[in-house]
Amino acid sequence: MNKRWAILSILCIFSAVLLVSAGTGGLAYAANNDNVGTYTFAMDDDEITLHTVYVTRGEGDSATNVPVGVQMHGYYFGNSGIPVTVEVYSSDAMPIDFEIGAKSLTAAQQAVRGALVELFAQIHRLIVRVDMLANTQYDGSTAANGAAKPISDVYRYNAAPSGTTLEIARETYEMLQIARQAYDLTDGAFDPAVYRLVDLWGFSSRIWSDGAFGLPYDREVTSQEFIQQGYPLPDDAYVKAFSAPQFTDFGENAVILRAQGDKYYVTKNVAPAVVYGDSFEQWIDLGGVAKGYIVDEVKRLASAAGFDGYYVDAGKSSMSVGVGYDGNAIQLGMSDAFDPMSSLFAQTLFAVDVTNADVSVSGQNVRTYTRDGVQYAHILDGATGVPAQTGVRSVMVIVPQSAGSHWATLGDCITTALTVMGRDGIVNFINDQAKQYGIKVAVQYSTIEGKQQLLTNIGTAEMTFKGDNFANYTLNLEQDEQGNYRYNADARYTRQVNPYVWLSVCLGAALGIAAVGLVVYHFVRGKRGVAAKLNDVRTSKPFRAADVGVYLAVALLIVVLFGALVLDGGKSTVQVVTVVDDQAGENLFVYNIQRNEWQINYDNANGWQIQIDSDENNVLKVKFSRDFDGETRYNVLQITRGSAPSVKMIESVCGFHQDCVRNFPAVTQSGAAIVCSPNRLKVIT
Repeated sequence: MNKRWAILSILCIFSAVLLVSAGTGGLAYAANNDNVGTYTFAMDDDEITLHTVYVTRGEGDSATNVPVGVQMHGYYFGNSGIPVTVEVYSSDAMPIDFEIGAKSLTAAQQAVRGALVELFAQIHRLIVRVDMLANTQYDGSTAANGAAKPISDVYRYNAAPSGTTLEIARETYEMLQIARQAYDLTDGAFDPAVYRLVDLWGFSSRIWSDGAFGLPYDREVTSQEFIQQGYPLPDDAYVKAFSAPQFTDFGENAVILRAQGDKYYVTKNVAPAVVYGDSFEQWIDLGGVAKGYIVDEVKRLASAAGFDGYYVDAGKSSMSVGVGYDGNAIQLGMSDAFDPMSSLFAQTLFAVDVTNADVSVSGQNVRTYTRDGVQYAHILDGATGVPAQTGVRSVMVIVPQSAGSHWATLGDCITTALTVMGRDGIVNFINDQAKQYGIKVAVQYSTIEGKQQLLTNIGTAEMTFKGDNFANYTLNLEQDEQGNYRYNADARYTRQVNPYVWLSVCLGAALGIAAVGLVVYHFVRGKRGVAAKLNDVRTSKPFRAADVGVYLAVALLIVVLFGALVLDGGKSTVQVVTVVDDQAGENLFVYNIQRNEWQINYDNANGWQIQIDSDENNVLKVKFSRDFDGETRYNVLQITRGSAPSVKMIESVCGFHQDCVRNFPAVTQSGAAIVCSPNRLKVIT
């Protein structure tokens, strides 16, 4: 009996956790086995497995899983292993009212299955071909498995000397044309010709996907150094050469595209960059184009096959949807890229209902490393030559398919460009191109003070679900009378309380109390049993499997509650430093260590003069000086970046005893302060 109670209690706890944390999705998928829910067929050198998509109809004992569609899922793009998912749903032209692997089908159902096999065979060939043409690593060498890699069009372009004209595939030509369109549309903020910079900073596929820690050009790094410190930063000479406007030019005179009949050509008309006597040819990368291009082409194939309902997803960053399995919208969510656990457990910030639209998402929370307290991410700003540090953490754009063709591809380019363009560029885009094409935009943005903001032209009424993390954001775009959006730094949003939050809390508390009560009951009963059967004590086991299971479950519950209630309130390392004029009540200086960016209030009320001195040893010295009744007083604040940032007042002339220098040690955690009372200065971390 004890064992049954213990097992039941464990199942209750974990079932409750799953109920609280998981959504109630409507679709289910068959496992990949020999049942009728799957169907596997040979495709060139691969095997493709199709899965039946089910929806649950009815409730309780009468609930049944009804087939409504078919799904294909696989990993593509070489070592990158990018997941691609394609689903098509039953339509009048292509009814899917059977399980894809069923042994007995009507003639009409067999015809539909045959059409599905043909469709997914085309899709598989399309993905493999686009990968073969655009993959920067496909150089014709022998792969690790002994197979020969193909030579991609992109690799051939990158290896070619300036002045070379190459014949390329139609698909490559179309991707280059779309990239050119995005380049022009964003005034160069999206630029596939910054690939040398991407490689220089350690984010290229050849470095990231292979897990190789050796870096090109000017430095080396061991795997241990990378784990402890991140990549060493590149030599500035390479940064300047690879970001020169004439080297990153992707305009029509630099990268010349030409079609002649059924043949397509590209000419590299860019002179190489020269650094320390070595020449480096311009490199391009279509990684920001290829996934969207695949989505656009798969969408075209699905529509041509008679499907109005479909869902296409390449790498969770490029998607296209028709209508859902029930003819209604499909719900897509935007994850919270600021959540520290976002790389492991994506927390939905909000969701929107999408129909007949292309959706693209990019984030600066993937492919990152931190060096000397500054985080670097994979999206490069070609104008500056360094990873974009604009405060933009994640971007989502939703483009109606009425806007035209290949908007899944263009959307991928635009999300990258908006990250580079920053807050003001985003507002301008929303008021210009977004209004013109009916594009919805959502941007997770962090101010230099570290405040989390959501910049969006999606109304809250359109957000069908707001996650718990939504309370951490303010909505900082507002419309004027003309319908144009403007940024309001002081905008606020009062979040409606989710009625299920308290239900979840109460349920968790009840389960915790029940688990503790069960342990106490089990212990007392066991003790009485031992007292009643004292002669069996020597031969009985002190703990049984059920005992250990119950104790571990309770311990896990305590740890989770302790972490949520106690550790969450702990202080972190210094990330933002703010210096306040306590007399006037205004900020004089704000420094974001993560972004290595500062703001100075030169027009402050009391006439403070602020001087910055930054050296190569990650030390920033800031001097604040002003006139006090004819006497000049000042404070010097030293901010040291690195793996453990610190803030210290190192000098002060205030007419008294320099208490802020002598009595305040170096601050290494957030939530602390340094005060100079005579000069009315306060430093807040």
